[in-house]
Amino acid sequence: MRVLIAGGGTGGHFYPALAVMEEFAHREEQIELAYVGTRRGIEARILPSYKWIRFFPIHVRGLERGNALQNMYAMVLLALAFLETLIVFCRFRPRIVIGMGGYASFPAVLLASILAKVSPIRTVIHEQNAVAGLSNRILAPFVDKVLVSYSQTRRYFQRSRNVVTTGNPIRKDFLLAKRTADVYEQFGLSPDKRTVLVFGGSHGSAALTNAIRQAKSEIARNARLQVLLVTGDSADRTVIAREFAAAGVKNISVRRYIDQMGEAFAVADLIVSRAGATTLAEITSCGKPAVLIPWGGATGGHQWENARVLSDGRGCTLMEENDILDRRLTRLIEQMVRDEKGLNLMARNSMRMGSRHATASMLGEIMTLVEGARP
Repeated sequence: MRVLIAGGGTGGHFYPALAVMEEFAHREEQIELAYVGTRRGIEARILPSYKWIRFFPIHVRGLERGNALQNMYAMVLLALAFLETLIVFCRFRPRIVIGMGGYASFPAVLLASILAKVSPIRTVIHEQNAVAGLSNRILAPFVDKVLVSYSQTRRYFQRSRNVVTTGNPIRKDFLLAKRTADVYEQFGLSPDKRTVLVFGGSHGSAALTNAIRQAKSEIARNARLQVLLVTGDSADRTVIAREFAAAGVKNISVRRYIDQMGEAFAVADLIVSRAGATTLAEITSCGKPAVLIPWGGATGGHQWENARVLSDGRGCTLMEENDILDRRLTRLIEQMVRDEKGLNLMARNSMRMGSRHATASMLGEIMTLVEGARP
């Protein structure tokens, strides 16, 4: 069976796709997997190490509100992406096409839905966010099955034939990673201190990074606290590390990326992050208390909608981005870390809202289409 998955550009689309591909490879012996994604997204960095996944990069980019020139260029690239995807279909001949959302998934899923009229190909899309993205809303009426992470999202797909709530798939390393001395040592941390993991998604967050930089002196004075800061592309990790060293700060460890993020979650007592759907799935599946600072620039305000779902269940604390400056974020972190009872309650609420079996659930829904997809 040949399965083609499309999506990417950001970790929020790519990592759920990777979780599904890993589960496919684990369960199905006679399977070939391929991935269509962007040339510059996170998938282009990660997938070369997965030799059992064929990677087909295409020229594609998203639309930008209010930027007519860039959008004209995006439409030209979209036409090119359709031609590139058609070549991929001729070479790989998929029987199931799964779209994981975002502009990179659009050509493959639309082309597959057209070909499905004359071939046994089957199509599935998955929506990670509480607010459905534009690509998935356009594609939904034409695919065989729509899978969603949140039951609230079903309202965006009322014209769809088959909508199922599965949760958002996460990689097994999040569920299997353990809090060990070796993991602490790997990140330059101490097992005797409370650990706060701060990150802003696959591209990083300048606002979160700068909030920690601004409060470095206060963090350094707290002997019970340590921070694992993941900058992503938001700043130069080497410059920040030198800044902390020059200021005598020894309890902030800085990384640009962490590929084995499950290990970072394992040692975290508190997580401070944006509110992307995949991040929230990872937080709740691991049962971690969190401070969420949704990114206001997210399309349709979907990060705020994602975060409100968790906040309504008392599984996190919400902050506006403007409120994290002037050391207010640090004061909140210190207050929460001191309140062990409150942290434990938030962790239990978070775990209760998680969907640890989302990957298996999603795979089960996909496999119901397999017989129809066989040649």
